[in-house]
Amino acid sequence: MDLSKYAALFVTESREHLKACNTSLLEWESNPGATEPVGRLFRAVHTIKGMAATMGYSSVAQLSHCIENLLDGLRQGRLGTSPAVFQLLFRGIDALGRTVEAATVGTEEPVDSALVAELDAAAGSQSASVSEEKAPGPPQHARRATDLPRLRQVSVVIRSGAVMRGARAALILRRAESLGAVSGVRPPPAELERDEFDGRCAFRLQSRHSDAEIEAALRAVGEIDTLLLEEPVARRGEAQGVTRHIRIELRRLDVLMKQVGELVVAKNRLSSLGSQIGEPALTEVSERISRLVSAMQTEVIEARMTPVGEVFERFPRLVRDLSRDLGKQIRFDMEGEEIELDRSILDDIGEPLLHLIRNAADHGLESPAERIVAGKPAQGRILLSAALERNTVAIRVTDDGRGIDRDRILAKARREGAAPETDTLTDDLLVRILAKPGFSTAETVSGVSGRGVGVDVVMTRVRALGGTLEVRTELGRGTTFVIRVPLTLAIVRALLTQAGGERYAVPLAYVAETVEFDRRAVTAVRDREALVVRDQVIPTVHLRELVSAPAGPTSARRPTVILEIGERRTALVVDALVGQQDIVVEPFDAPRGLPPFVGGATILADGAPALILDAAALL
Repeated sequence: MDLSKYAALFVTESREHLKACNTSLLEWESNPGATEPVGRLFRAVHTIKGMAATMGYSSVAQLSHCIENLLDGLRQGRLGTSPAVFQLLFRGIDALGRTVEAATVGTEEPVDSALVAELDAAAGSQSASVSEEKAPGPPQHARRATDLPRLRQVSVVIRSGAVMRGARAALILRRAESLGAVSGVRPPPAELERDEFDGRCAFRLQSRHSDAEIEAALRAVGEIDTLLLEEPVARRGEAQGVTRHIRIELRRLDVLMKQVGELVVAKNRLSSLGSQIGEPALTEVSERISRLVSAMQTEVIEARMTPVGEVFERFPRLVRDLSRDLGKQIRFDMEGEEIELDRSILDDIGEPLLHLIRNAADHGLESPAERIVAGKPAQGRILLSAALERNTVAIRVTDDGRGIDRDRILAKARREGAAPETDTLTDDLLVRILAKPGFSTAETVSGVSGRGVGVDVVMTRVRALGGTLEVRTELGRGTTFVIRVPLTLAIVRALLTQAGGERYAVPLAYVAETVEFDRRAVTAVRDREALVVRDQVIPTVHLRELVSAPAGPTSARRPTVILEIGERRTALVVDALVGQQDIVVEPFDAPRGLPPFVGGATILADGAPALILDAAALL
């Protein structure tokens, strides 16, 4: 049986086990006396080893075997833990990850002999290389070769939580074929690859081996819930009421989301035509289709939602390594891992967070000696947290370090021509200066940061996701960077506004309220017009002036949209409010010179295009 088609599934499961390895290692290193982490670590490595051997990935199996030997000695208490042992295990897991990736793309190479030697030396014995995991069974001399072949009905149920059920079923059949003649496979082997496969399979096996030998060989594949060996009987009915889960390629969800987006555009157009024609039957059908499309839209978006913990879990290991490299004591905490984001946003948020965490460790936190002098504990703290705020997710990277010296930053920015003439460096101006390409707060370039690309990359990526970047800092107390991103990008609810005869869409996620622009409530702040709303002074932006629309008749009272991101507010003055609508953010190549306040484009219900305003740029 050809197992190459299961390579992608193998690497997916191996990555999950490797993540578990890093998590367990970090937990174990922080509490060397604990026994549960080493047990989890051993099981994860053993699972990778067994699957790799069956798939024929000898380098992965060999390296896993060496790591397993060392872990076994530690687990049994024959060996003791030490910082050097933990570092060796981290190196081994890193190498195992690279070997897994290489093997599944067909570039498998022999493992690092020096690393193998270190692992073997640490384990206290020269472990034999393992090129392939053999099916368990008794020694050849103990097998009853003279026994006549017997026919069994084999029924297998793979554990519901297993993520490679189709691959495991194929491996079970391959193991069975090595024991005897296999027939009557149900479901057929071709159907094992289908998403509908529920992990249940059955076949007949004619073999000389004993039941115990057969069961041991098949269970070695792993993740088997139940395995029955019986005399052939008539087919039994399948169990009912089993909840089933499947893995779906993100590409399929992307295609489905795009199709739903087209349906939303068509739904909006149909609703508009139904209102114009006024035919009751057409209106009824339009409303029914609208409800169905809205329900489908909700289901597809929820299917794409993924906990931010999937990205957060890569950073504890990063901080652990940074702590060693920088010679600092760092405690890393995470909160809100259960908060969900659209998968497409989640995939792109990892790199900005990486830069912010590296900056916090390098620039933010002081050395242990400096912290003690400042009256702080020697161990610094970095907190990565996520919280749902209205229709956005706020992700914060907070440190309790030295904070940002605004006076020093302002002086340096003036020397480099990156700051206007001002005596006060507000949080908004501070983040804009830090995001200037090439600007850095570091006096020297280190292997971690200092080249002036960190905050610049963060700002660029976050803005591309329709989000914002904020900073809050207090000298001597610490710094917090806040990334705010929408829950999803593909389909958003928007408020339609009008200025100069053109319509513009404003995402509702950033709309706090709508008020009237009353000249009697106008004031000025630092030579800039502002509107007083319930005793709060809010700077104004006139959309007609912003888009350079020709001057038109104005009234003393005009609709005004209060935009809010975090603690910042802006009053967007428009000619008219048109209504609300679900809009599809259409991909387009922004022409050169496009104003920064344009965040995208969409097609409205009447088929006309409209620009989507970027609330962050307006603020």
